[in-house]
Amino acid sequence: MNVFIKAVEESNWREIAALSVSADQRGFIESNAQSLLEAAYDSSLQWHPLALYHETTIVGFAMIGAKEGNEMWLDRFMIGAEFQGKGYGSLFMPLLIDHMKRHYQIARIYLSVHDENEKIIPYYQRFGFIDSQQYDLENGERIMYLDV
Repeated sequence: MNVFIKAVEESNWREIAALSVSADQRGFIESNAQSLLEAAYDSSLQWHPLALYHETTIVGFAMIGAKEGNEMWLDRFMIGAEFQGKGYGSLFMPLLIDHMKRHYQIARIYLSVHDENEKIIPYYQRFGFIDSQQYDLENGERIMYLDV
């Protein structure tokens, strides 16, 4: 399957903004439109929004940033509702990890999850993420990390 990552830019931001998760997942992740606004205006954390493509179709979105030293956040990761259950998440997670290692020379990736999102913790653990047993004080989400 021909999948790749491309920066969100003028030619694709509208498609990214229109892409969403299923209704029962919306409480677990900010909308892509909100993420794009955050990337545009919260410059202190240097967010990098990324479009996830299968050939010419955008199937997902990720946002990375908040790099400090050799650590960085995978702050958003989603596959559009109509593309879920087709293996895209399993294809893109290794690509995102590799992208972050190659472009930002990091040793650790952080992400956070809602405790109520019971399916996502085992998903991230499949890729080596470890539950830190700590919570992000700002949003109350559980912090996981991956040493790369």
